[in-house]
Amino acid sequence: MGTALAHEILQNSPGLTACLLGNLAIVRGALEAGVQLCTCYPGTPASEVGDTLGRIAADADIHFEYSINEKVAVEVAFGACLAGARTLSSMKHLGVNYAGDPLSTMPYVGVEGGMVIVSAGDPSAITSPNEQDQRHLSPSLFYPILDPATPQDALDMTRFGFELSEQTRLPVILRPTTRVCHTGGMVEFGSLPEKKREIAFEKDPSRYVPIPINARRMRQELIERYARAAELLSRSGFFPRTGEGKHGIVASGVGYAYASQAIHDLGIADRVSLLQIGGYPIPGRILDDFVRSVESILVVEELTPFVEERVTLAAFHADRRIPIYGKRSRHFPLAGEYDPDLVEDALRTYLGLAKRERPAVPVPDLPPRPPVLCPGCPHRTSFYYVRKIFGKQTVYCNDIGCYTLGYGEPLHSCDLLLCMGASISQATAIARVTGERTVAYLGDSTFFHSGLTPLANAVTNGDKVTVIVLNNYVTAMTGFQPSIAAQADAPSPPVGEGRRSAGLSIEQAARGLGVQEVFSVDQFDEESTVAALRQVKTGDGVNVVIFNSACVVHEKQLGVYRKRRQFAIDQEACTQCSLCIRMLGCPAIHVHEERFYIDENLCEGCGLCVRVCKQHAILR
Repeated sequence: MGTALAHEILQNSPGLTACLLGNLAIVRGALEAGVQLCTCYPGTPASEVGDTLGRIAADADIHFEYSINEKVAVEVAFGACLAGARTLSSMKHLGVNYAGDPLSTMPYVGVEGGMVIVSAGDPSAITSPNEQDQRHLSPSLFYPILDPATPQDALDMTRFGFELSEQTRLPVILRPTTRVCHTGGMVEFGSLPEKKREIAFEKDPSRYVPIPINARRMRQELIERYARAAELLSRSGFFPRTGEGKHGIVASGVGYAYASQAIHDLGIADRVSLLQIGGYPIPGRILDDFVRSVESILVVEELTPFVEERVTLAAFHADRRIPIYGKRSRHFPLAGEYDPDLVEDALRTYLGLAKRERPAVPVPDLPPRPPVLCPGCPHRTSFYYVRKIFGKQTVYCNDIGCYTLGYGEPLHSCDLLLCMGASISQATAIARVTGERTVAYLGDSTFFHSGLTPLANAVTNGDKVTVIVLNNYVTAMTGFQPSIAAQADAPSPPVGEGRRSAGLSIEQAARGLGVQEVFSVDQFDEESTVAALRQVKTGDGVNVVIFNSACVVHEKQLGVYRKRRQFAIDQEACTQCSLCIRMLGCPAIHVHEERFYIDENLCEGCGLCVRVCKQHAILR
């Protein structure tokens, strides 16, 4: 996703076809709609949306920000749309939860310029702690939701979303899932606007201030505006029907793409009628016509039986007592994402076709390959020293980020994990009820995202908690987006292109919230690190240790990495005790023919293994 690709997205070449990831097709759709302000908080599988917009913002004349969290992201985008700007806010499905407070009231107030919220779902929890079906936000909070099946859908629906938003005065949610976000497909470009909308905020407190007397009126207006969304969706072209067979198939999201392919491969187009559900609320007329024209229906959708319930209700209202299959009939699982094979097998069962003969492919027994911290990662050093000082019995509450990889062997630095910022909240609760000091881990981005409030709460209650902030100067796990943390927190601030010259100090923020004991150290400095940890272990109340060391991978990307001298194992001195592997789990250390080696292509020279080896067998 370099400058050439960014330039391709910016081409004003209607009719041009290009192969784009679904996320990049979303960006193109926003550009064709004349988007003027974009906000995001990075989160896989949506990260490329914000990253690409940030990369091209200057050339596209777009206001762009990596917001401090998703709540702020949608509030900024909503404020700008009230001034008439077309805005887009991007996040993963969990971000919608964090932004739930403003999201629940925004439809009441309504938009001026169109507003699209990209909320990428993650069936099978591929990069998330849970699955979530955002489609339920449509009836509960009055959001029109668009559900793309392909990159072309993603482009078209994003562009249409701004029009739909303005005509209904409702923010619109675009809900791509992981396979749509990260699938490459051919898309056809439309034209870019010659000029963008005029921007001006016109005061109208009765319209923009939802105090109860206004909110009650707004609630009544929502009924008409939401119904208007269904009417506009019915004319959108996002509910195409193919075939005239009596076996009906209703499919949404990527399930529609899989069903279309299976119908083609099986040669059954003459036997079925296929209806795509491209958005919500589903126009009643479309479902009514479909259930009246078929003798049975199979619903293909990931996650909850959201469409299945609506199809069942439509059949009931149409007095059509036809069988409806899907999740409740166990044609499809209730959890996890679908794949083409699963959908084809369900279609075969539904149509009474013979089961596929699957070739037996022998699979060798392979060792498990769990995700691990990179060689030279400063977090590994942080975990090692904290465990060394605080011991095995201390409860370690972890958070969302690279440092979640402290879970399990051999680091054993993650006993609890819930959501962004919860490490501090959970650590304070356990400390309060057990009377024992606990440790909370979180990163620099997470600290400002959602760590300030629970830290203030812990200070107020005087809880025995040590908060470890792992500051590596970047939001690494989601794609190396910039961190808001100031370089001033580093004992020896790294330099290089792309670093922030100004930002917020984690140390000053912690002190400002009332924390009396705050230490800022480089974890590769053993003496200062151990001294700080010993002091906070015996301290009173809340204390904070900030570990400052740059992400090795990011420094390499920036071209400012200063490679350290590598290490090797003296085979004569090594007793094969395996302590280095059992304590650290560094990918650079491996075993071959019962001997231990350090891979010179992986070793980053951090030297932690030297401190672990009791035989002094690891040398530069």
